[in-house]
Amino acid sequence: MSTRESGERRYRRLLALYPRDHRERHGEEMLAVLMEDAGERTGPRARETADLLWAALLLHLRRVVAADGGIAHRDVFAIVSLLGPVAILAGATTGLHELAWWIKVDGFVGGLSAIPWSTQVPDAPVWLIWLAVAVLAVSRKRRTAAVGAWLGTAGFLGLELFAPSQHWWLEGDAGWVLLGALTAVALTWSAGPARGWELVGGRGVAVLATSVAAAVLCGVFGYRENVAEVLLVVLPVLGAVLACGPRSRSGRRAALVLALPAMTVVLWQVVLPATGLDSYLRYAYPDLVAVLCLGLPLLVLLALGGLPRRVRRHTQAGRVDLGD
Repeated sequence: MSTRESGERRYRRLLALYPRDHRERHGEEMLAVLMEDAGERTGPRARETADLLWAALLLHLRRVVAADGGIAHRDVFAIVSLLGPVAILAGATTGLHELAWWIKVDGFVGGLSAIPWSTQVPDAPVWLIWLAVAVLAVSRKRRTAAVGAWLGTAGFLGLELFAPSQHWWLEGDAGWVLLGALTAVALTWSAGPARGWELVGGRGVAVLATSVAAAVLCGVFGYRENVAEVLLVVLPVLGAVLACGPRSRSGRRAALVLALPAMTVVLWQVVLPATGLDSYLRYAYPDLVAVLCLGLPLLVLLALGGLPRRVRRHTQAGRVDLGD
């Protein structure tokens, strides 16, 4: 192998650490400049290697936080408008478990007194609304689905006030409220499910629906079992990543939005207990816990580029434009 070939191979190894699309656009040009500068050397100098590694790391970090402006938030929210209602259905697991229990005992406990199903599953109307929204979104009925999504989000807040028995809507289950609100926003102001369908296709919908159904089955039949509870969180997130497209930057950001419920579960069940102050905070400062569970996931989305950093007015028909 010649000296030049050996040097080129070493430079290519370093350039392989850069993002793929950056390599495709600038890789050969960078290699040519580096080889010309190298002259008769058999490879990069130590300082040159350090500079290339540092530049690659910075570029990857900029991609993580969307500092390079390369995220099309219109597409992120279009995907969320299509898949968000499907992802939200995983939240019905607890209600479905309670309904299955009610059917199993035939509405009686000890054969003494009847239990009305409506008191056993008070959140059923809200989940039926979200089921309808999911069907409408997949059918690409954006406007009607948007109305339903706002009603569904309002339903979550109403349950917090009038029937908080099964969920901590502004605490551990705040992710459903956040995802509901962002789905409603996406259906109202983004390009909508039609554009989302172009980006992820029917395969994406099928993958997410399958993962949500599997998670619900784990939650219903493995209620309060550790493995089932973990799968209930992990399966929808994995399904969202595969459905949105892990190779697409917009798809990865959309999957991050769809993972909001998992974020609040981790915060509620892992992070807060790790502080040792979870019980004290829950009962002494419940408002603070609600602020944390609602606010921190949104900050994560903003930091990682899942949400636009600015909102512009569209020049036509006064519509809001989600900034890139």
